[in-house]
Amino acid sequence: MKKQVFSFYKALGEDAAAESARFNLYFPEGYDMLSMDAETEADFVSENPRVNRALLHALFAGQMMSKHAQKRLISAKHSEAFGHFAQAELGTLKQEQVFLALLNTQLELISWEVVFVGTLTEVSASPREIFQRALHKNAYAMIIAHNHPSGKVQPSAADRLFTRRLHELGQLLGLPLLDAFIVTKDAYWSRVEEEGPFEESDFA
Repeated sequence: MKKQVFSFYKALGEDAAAESARFNLYFPEGYDMLSMDAETEADFVSENPRVNRALLHALFAGQMMSKHAQKRLISAKHSEAFGHFAQAELGTLKQEQVFLALLNTQLELISWEVVFVGTLTEVSASPREIFQRALHKNAYAMIIAHNHPSGKVQPSAADRLFTRRLHELGQLLGLPLLDAFIVTKDAYWSRVEEEGPFEESDFA
């Protein structure tokens, strides 16, 4: 968002550095524009009424569109859309990270969060932590995704074992694992796309 704000002020001929610094005082990194109260909005707009009002409208609209798009794209029936989404989110990360997508009964995204961060080449993930988060959010199902900084998109033996454990626990808890993704900067791998839906025989 910082780059967008800077570019916005610069395009309008404002002192982009000064205006961006002021913006960051009101809205630090990670601030949810949709939760902004009327007093904060009024104070910020008063700093530069014409420009700041337009900026807030643009950022608010952007966050609304982003949230709407995220709800639509996560579906077990549309793995390609999720694969590209996960690739955009994780593909360029320098450390291996595991992200968890939690879904409701309509297969809409209700949570997308990092659950583990590893070294350059490996990550140590706990199924217990994953299911704790899923149950806390009252999720219906889940999808797991992690990146390979090495650029190799194919799953390792450890990746397959981890997916197997998540599937088995999900079956026991009634919280199914719908798919498992691996992403790099240039590609993604989907367990369901490459090998078909999970079946008990897969893990015999």
